[in-house]
Amino acid sequence: MRHLFFIIALTGILCSSFLSAQDFNYSGAGSLSLGQIKSVEENVFSTMSNPAGTTGISSPGIAISYISPFNLTKLSNRSITGTAPTPLGYFSALYIQSGFSMSLVNRYGISYARKFGKHVAAALEFNGLTHRINETDNYSGFFVTAGIQIMPSDKIILGFYIQNPEQSKISYPDQKVKIPVLYVTGVKWYPLSNLSLMAEMEKDQQFKPQYKFGLEVQPVKVLFLRGGVKGNPMEISFGAGMSLGMVSLDIGISYHQQLGVTSGASLALYWRGKHRKNKEP
Repeated sequence: MRHLFFIIALTGILCSSFLSAQDFNYSGAGSLSLGQIKSVEENVFSTMSNPAGTTGISSPGIAISYISPFNLTKLSNRSITGTAPTPLGYFSALYIQSGFSMSLVNRYGISYARKFGKHVAAALEFNGLTHRINETDNYSGFFVTAGIQIMPSDKIILGFYIQNPEQSKISYPDQKVKIPVLYVTGVKWYPLSNLSLMAEMEKDQQFKPQYKFGLEVQPVKVLFLRGGVKGNPMEISFGAGMSLGMVSLDIGISYHQQLGVTSGASLALYWRGKHRKNKEP
């Protein structure tokens, strides 16, 4: 019976994301509404995916996020992240919790990012992982994430990150389960000052590539409207964000053809109001 529960719990918590994102975790609600594009994010949530994107903020920030995959609270994802720009670089930390009391996954991470001139940013992140089953049994693992962003002009951002290149595993009593190995690359283009278009390819070592496309429109200074799509199978998403001084609020919804609706909300607080790189209309 215990082994049966283990299989169900592991599939639900670690592999549910494979069904929708081929990723270990979600980022914030802004990414969710863009088809889960993450490699070219430039905010405090970047530490959850491509930590090089934390160099996109200009003041210390902290953020919380709640994502409910397929509107199942027992698979919900709760996170808190923070980034502090310093003269030595950008230091970030994250804590993500997924699942429920009978099968709970916790991820802890710290990262360091640095700009090299005006056009390149690179980062390295160290993550600890624990999986608690039946409220008593704890199993742990460790993995690294490395990322880079290149800005060849003020209209284009190229992003790439790799998760778990060392192919770490979590050791359970009867088997070892590989932590997902991801290769993600994307591009963000500003054809207009208030419009950005994005594309991303995500490859899990065990699955076929996923292709994602998103757009973000800024009709007025404080409002962002977003939409996205990704395939294999098709998933459509949309959402909105507001940036009011020190506060940034995002909501996102996606619809999976087979599994239904995923929804989420994120709230970010920045020490100073100016924190987005989006061009003002």
